[in-house]
Amino acid sequence: MKQCTYCGQENADNSPTCPGCGTDFSESISSVDKSPSAGFGIRALARIIDAICALFVGFAAGMIAGIILGILNSLGLLPAGWHHHLRGLSLISVGFGFLGSLLYHLLCEGIHGATLGKLCCGICVVSANGKPSTIKGAFIRSLGYYIDALFFGLVGYESMKKSPINQRYGDKWAGTAVFKTKEIPPELKRTPGYLILGLLLGIGSWIVMLVLGFVLRVL
Repeated sequence: MKQCTYCGQENADNSPTCPGCGTDFSESISSVDKSPSAGFGIRALARIIDAICALFVGFAAGMIAGIILGILNSLGLLPAGWHHHLRGLSLISVGFGFLGSLLYHLLCEGIHGATLGKLCCGICVVSANGKPSTIKGAFIRSLGYYIDALFFGLVGYESMKKSPINQRYGDKWAGTAVFKTKEIPPELKRTPGYLILGLLLGIGSWIVMLVLGFVLRVL
């Protein structure tokens, strides 16, 4: 019997795929390289770096929104007292900020496998079948993060402790895993062009969503 490194299910030695998660044993990372996956600590650090990145993204979005609002005001397209709408929290801004963050992780991890935080920490998201990450997988794991992050990440931590390759619930649902980039076989990596594209689209989408949140709250 052999155990699937992605879902933990026991399978017959001659089984080509895992009936539990669909992992192809002939192509999966577990059959090519058994190096350890990225643990809770390094992944938490990557999230912290992404949070710091959010400060710069917010600053850039604020500058752009200020220019746009200034132009709209000079054209007389803003209502009287629009400045007051920028004070305090707004459900519109919070909603667009959430959507922007989701798009950032979705595009960065779906196109290449790494956000800025993961890139700095040398870790990368991959699919459970041993192939590069996908948009669908990144979307599911990104939504799952908001459950895994409950109680300061304790929910995700408990899931990772029970997984052979440190999968949090979002990873299990999405069929993904996070590995150290240097441990992933070259044939399973995407080219630097995908990294640049993912970061540009991810950060760009995040800024656009924040700008929309700023502008729409005063209209």
